[in-house]
Amino acid sequence: METLLFILMMLASLGIFNGLLLSIYLIFKKHNTWSNVYFGGLLLALSIRIGKSVFAYFNGTTDRLILQIGLSACIFIGPLFYLYLKALKAEYGPSLKLDISVLFFLLIVILTVGFIYPYRTNPDAWNHHIIYWIYGVWGIGVFLGLLESKNLLQKLVSRKSEISEKEKFILAIIIAVLFITSTFQFSLFINGFTYIWGALIFTFTFYYLAIRALINKEKIVPRAKGLPIPNASILLEDLNNRMMKEKLYINPKFKLDDLAQHAGLSKHLLSKLLNEEYEHGFNNYVNSFRIKEAKSLIQKREDLSLEGIGYESGFNSKSSFFAIFKKMVHCTPAQFKKQVN
Repeated sequence: METLLFILMMLASLGIFNGLLLSIYLIFKKHNTWSNVYFGGLLLALSIRIGKSVFAYFNGTTDRLILQIGLSACIFIGPLFYLYLKALKAEYGPSLKLDISVLFFLLIVILTVGFIYPYRTNPDAWNHHIIYWIYGVWGIGVFLGLLESKNLLQKLVSRKSEISEKEKFILAIIIAVLFITSTFQFSLFINGFTYIWGALIFTFTFYYLAIRALINKEKIVPRAKGLPIPNASILLEDLNNRMMKEKLYINPKFKLDDLAQHAGLSKHLLSKLLNEEYEHGFNNYVNSFRIKEAKSLIQKREDLSLEGIGYESGFNSKSSFFAIFKKMVHCTPAQFKKQVN
């Protein structure tokens, strides 16, 4: 049993230590973005809160000042979670000053409360009154964050379109924050419920994101979209019409440069459009037209084999056609052919 407790403590402590290092880097890095700053602040608040929890869980004689610092950090978790998700949509907006003012107001309030009612001499005030107010702010912030990411959550539930790698990172963060929030909120209202699982999920999520970042050569923190593209929906609609009319996707060697030239857009602007307005990138965009073409040919061209339909639709191999078709249609070409015939 002691060995298991030691392992749990080490796992939780590793996540906290690395979380603190990453949070400091994200907040103070050069050429920074607001999404990095908010995410760094979220990691810092979580690391402090969970660090206090781990220390108190495995050490029965924790100084009450440490307990106060850990509880005080909770007030920023929800708001920073919301602001991080908000910043991913647009890197700067008219509400930026208001957002910072809210964080500054919370800082002043929690410092004032801590100074007037220090935990060392007023534990009852913290345990029976202040903590409920802090957790309330935490919960409201998480709720607002979920509203901010409702489109992504709806996409996850409906499965109508593929989720990009960046969106998978964001979903992992959302799920982790929800789990951590739940464990701490439950431990407040349910006797005997332990919040150590929140510390462990923080560690597991941190290393999950780090491993995924190394494997996919992605940044551990998804970048914000930056300023929105003017008339993005109109540009995308024109691009869709051009793809359908000219059937550019039929060329199996069709590249981003080719599409940019046909559309009269710079490569950078086109890439930004397909990653932000369309949200799934160039390859998924072209393959979606090829799959539509393949589905149409399956229904109209009985003289063609399934392999031939793949080539006619713009795929450069049988294996890629079958794999992408199953991924996007959720059945094989043969199964689709049986359904429609």
